[in-house]
Amino acid sequence: MLWAITAAQIPIAAIETEANVVDQLPLKIPFDNDLNLDNFQPRPSLLQLLTEVEALLEGAGQSLFLWGPSGSGKSHLLQGVSRAIGARALYLPMTELLEYPPEAVLEGVIDCEAVLIDDIQLIVGRDDWQETLFHSFNKLKAAGIPQLYSGLAPPAQMTQVLPDLRSRWGELTVYHLPALSEDELGALLQFRAAQRGLKLSNEVVHYILSRAPRTTSALMTLLDDLDHVALAQSRSITIPLLAELKLWSPGR
Repeated sequence: MLWAITAAQIPIAAIETEANVVDQLPLKIPFDNDLNLDNFQPRPSLLQLLTEVEALLEGAGQSLFLWGPSGSGKSHLLQGVSRAIGARALYLPMTELLEYPPEAVLEGVIDCEAVLIDDIQLIVGRDDWQETLFHSFNKLKAAGIPQLYSGLAPPAQMTQVLPDLRSRWGELTVYHLPALSEDELGALLQFRAAQRGLKLSNEVVHYILSRAPRTTSALMTLLDDLDHVALAQSRSITIPLLAELKLWSPGR
């Protein structure tokens, strides 16, 4: 994973210290170079959402709230939209930002073309972040700037969030990204493998899913390993190769 700072991910606003010295806090945003819209699997259940995303990229100004379990593609989609918009998109993963003052992180949001906030459930218990996000929401809405949020639950179920902020999120178009079924995990493996020029047969996919952890992060890490092996050894991905590599402990 690389740390990236784009033009939109500018240094956070100046902060005055106790000694009246103004410091610039660099805002470092982690981007996974492998996450973009070209390799986001277009699952049938998400076709309407992808239509909304396409309209957003064409300037229609949609704002969305995505919810679902970890591994359902929320972060992939937000990072993909951020990449597609370019330098003036602001992608804010809350996993990395809670230690920063929220007013500093969000001060320049109305100068962006879109603001994308990932793992929003992490602001539970943080009144400072909730109040600042409420005011930022209103500024962005008034300016017509698209907002995309992702979380583990829909706005209506986030009862530990300030009611006014929860109400604002409820105004957005809300989409559920369900956990991937076994068939969808298999299709994802084959789809992402094809993006790398690898072919995984149905038998190979079944072999993997019967042994590997059934999470998208684990499967994508495995695919990275298989890609390196296939390149280094100039071999196709077969069941004998997988058995030879001993990627899983006995009995798993």
